[in-house]
Amino acid sequence: MKDKVEDFLKFLEVEKNYSSQTLRAYKVDLLQFLEFLNQSKQTLQDVSPFILKIYILELKKKGLKASSLTRKISALKSFFKFLSQRGEVNKTFFLKINTGRVRSPLPEVPFEEELNQMLDSLEGEDFVRLRTRAILELLYATGLRVSEASSLRLEDLSLASCLLRAKGKGGKERVLPIGKKALSVLTKYLEKRELLLKKLKKESPYLFINQRGGKLSERWIFELIKKEGMRYGLFKLHPHALRHAFATHLLNAGMDLRSIQELLGHSSLATTQKYTKVQYEYLLQNYLKAHPRANSKKSSP
Repeated sequence: MKDKVEDFLKFLEVEKNYSSQTLRAYKVDLLQFLEFLNQSKQTLQDVSPFILKIYILELKKKGLKASSLTRKISALKSFFKFLSQRGEVNKTFFLKINTGRVRSPLPEVPFEEELNQMLDSLEGEDFVRLRTRAILELLYATGLRVSEASSLRLEDLSLASCLLRAKGKGGKERVLPIGKKALSVLTKYLEKRELLLKKLKKESPYLFINQRGGKLSERWIFELIKKEGMRYGLFKLHPHALRHAFATHLLNAGMDLRSIQELLGHSSLATTQKYTKVQYEYLLQNYLKAHPRANSKKSSP
């Protein structure tokens, strides 16, 4: 059964262009399901709606987050669809797999003021600091996923046109504008990048590289942003938080949802619509933080 999982993951990687982060998560999810089948002395051919309901109940008993439970069910759906299309199982009930009513928490979004303050205070003109500044500026300026940022190549970037090409889920491409501040830091970073590669006598097609000239991994970018956020008091800063901030701040500025959908690379407008709820929560927090009579402590005599 593990061979089938490996075949499925290879299919997602090659044919669907799934990120390495998603592939790792799906592998854990599916191996967990195979372990459940093994303990129940069942095979993939034995799987029924009843068995799936038992498995889902076990997952819920473990107190998983709604997002984790939804991802595990999504992995199972995709896996069974893959097996069915190859004729390895003759089942269609996987289409009806349901977790019940699952409410995912709204993403936490840093305020514009605190995020801009952090970005404006970033210093350093050496390769490492410029790389950090370039990554932070670019992710906030474009809303890139961390997998997209890690995979960016020099050929995807046009400084003259202030544009970049991002390759998202399923290999879908979109063209994104780059703001002036991100462009300025990127230009400086590229100069240091070229000097480093000359010194190492190496070449690399990737935009973001490590000090040995290799591709900068998604995990490294995640840790880099997390560390920088903690340095400036933004303890929940991570790549996807910058993507959330990009969308929410544009919505606050009056951009329409369709345009934001295009920029984020969402295939469905419903996915983008969650930011209208985030916007309300964001504005409420801003109000409570800023209005002199919204907070009882501030307005008390």
